[in-house]
Amino acid sequence: MMTAHRLNRSRPTGVLRRVRRGRLLPLLASLPLLLGACGGDPVADAPAGAGTWSQTLAEARGQTVNWWMYGGDARINAYVRRHVTPAAARLGVKVRQVRVTDTADAVQRVVAQRRAGSGARGEVDLIWINGENFASGKRARLWLEDWARRLPNARFVDYGDPTVARDFQVPVDGQESPWSRAALVYASDSARVPGPPRTLDQLLAWARAHPGRFTYPAPPDFTGSAFVRQVVQSLGEERGFAYLRELKPFMYRSGEVLPKSEAELNELFGNTKVDFAMSYDAAFVLSAVRKGQFPDTARPLLLGDATLSNVSYVTIPADAAHRAGAQVLANLLLDPRLQALKADPEVLGIPTVLDVDRLEPAQRRRFAAAERSPYLLGDLGTPLQELPAERVAPIEARWKREILR
Repeated sequence: MMTAHRLNRSRPTGVLRRVRRGRLLPLLASLPLLLGACGGDPVADAPAGAGTWSQTLAEARGQTVNWWMYGGDARINAYVRRHVTPAAARLGVKVRQVRVTDTADAVQRVVAQRRAGSGARGEVDLIWINGENFASGKRARLWLEDWARRLPNARFVDYGDPTVARDFQVPVDGQESPWSRAALVYASDSARVPGPPRTLDQLLAWARAHPGRFTYPAPPDFTGSAFVRQVVQSLGEERGFAYLRELKPFMYRSGEVLPKSEAELNELFGNTKVDFAMSYDAAFVLSAVRKGQFPDTARPLLLGDATLSNVSYVTIPADAAHRAGAQVLANLLLDPRLQALKADPEVLGIPTVLDVDRLEPAQRRRFAAAERSPYLLGDLGTPLQELPAERVAPIEARWKREILR
């Protein structure tokens, strides 16, 4: 939620951003001590999968689920309010969206409750999460175990897909349920660049022929870091950094001054200062065209043989007060109708986490709208797994030493 992800963009990557690392490190350091002080075990009652789904539904009725999630995206807030909340209400579950600017706030609240050690149920029932936030909580045994794959709608999820089964290469192990898919997508203006590069080698050749027309945000901005990670994951670390060094002198302002954020890069692209933009939000071209920030001739594209991809999830703290309601809500988030609405360009345009081949034909047809938009990619290509969460900071530090200098 990475979290949701910025490593999570302050939200989960993908619609998704970054944990403020200065706040996360003391939290990580304190978790083992907190566990020792609290006896080491999560809440010790019946396992999440005990009983039948009908029993879970009955227990959930009348519960209010406190869903802690990044709240800075108006479109996602509207989707939750207009579609998710009414669907939950029909099952007798009330959704209380607790909007945060940083998913680490939700994790820290769970830790604070564990520190209190009162045995009382916690006030965080569900978190939109991924990346370091999930990994740190998993190490500390903060999350409810063995529930996600027991959800009825989990049958529509392909857990053989490594981008689903591993969260920044950390096995999810039934402790979180997928909700949104993210992919690193690029944008070019078809009126200015009718035949854009499609591979890293082609990008380097294009940059040589058009100096000053390409750039990326400076890490630790999440999007800039994602571009660096794609290069490293595609080419290997040593070849990847050699590539970044070779690319630098042909970049905007000779690579000496880089945009500070994705928003700044979008502004440069919209003002025709550069010819490419990029985002880990696969619907960002659609959003920018609608806002008038990008021209209507802007088009999304992929770069490379594989697309840097990740999934953001929802997880349930082990001491959640409304675990049954949280499971019902997590199951709804996988409902094919709600996932199709989320993929609809008129709603969000976010790629589904479902394996569409597992759906009935009528359900599959709901996803066809996304494939008809010129501002969304119907095929995100072969997924390229993210780096392990613990390698992100060292890669960014090396970039600062060798490329930024």
